[in-house]
Amino acid sequence: MSDTSESTSELVAEAPLTPSVDQQPDVSDPAKLIRLGTMLQTMLTELKDTETDDAGLMRLDQIRQETIEELGGILSDDLHEELLEFNACCGSDTPSESEMRVAHAQLVGWIQGLLRGMQATATAQAQMAQQQMMMMQAQMQQQRAVGGQPPAQGAQQARNSGPAVPDSGYL
Repeated sequence: MSDTSESTSELVAEAPLTPSVDQQPDVSDPAKLIRLGTMLQTMLTELKDTETDDAGLMRLDQIRQETIEELGGILSDDLHEELLEFNACCGSDTPSESEMRVAHAQLVGWIQGLLRGMQATATAQAQMAQQQMMMMQAQMQQQRAVGGQPPAQGAQQARNSGPAVPDSGYL
């Protein structure tokens, strides 16, 4: 096995399948995250070759701010804080067209990175679950090979058969 796959296996083995009781999920509504990211990406594509007047820039800034507010409602506290840290790029004045494009591109990139992180976590969890299942199957096969039956069935048969009594021919 290569060093890469060994280190991946180690990471997978350490990844929890479910969050602990006191840990909130990173994103409470992944579908909403995807919708917001897609909307921003589409908007960037549409704006790529057009010039925007002041009213359009104000509207773009409003959309960006509303999107960040919407994201705040579905993100964990630490991710929301991270989002707000890089959002400080635009001041209170109406940003220039280039500032707005950079801000939107940065937001889209951040959302895409978050989605990729979620995909990587899901893949790691699936690999871990598959490894656990394979280990359980191997243990069951090993138990069957040693005792002929899984422990639960063997114990049940031992209880049902009772003590061995020689056949005396009577009754």
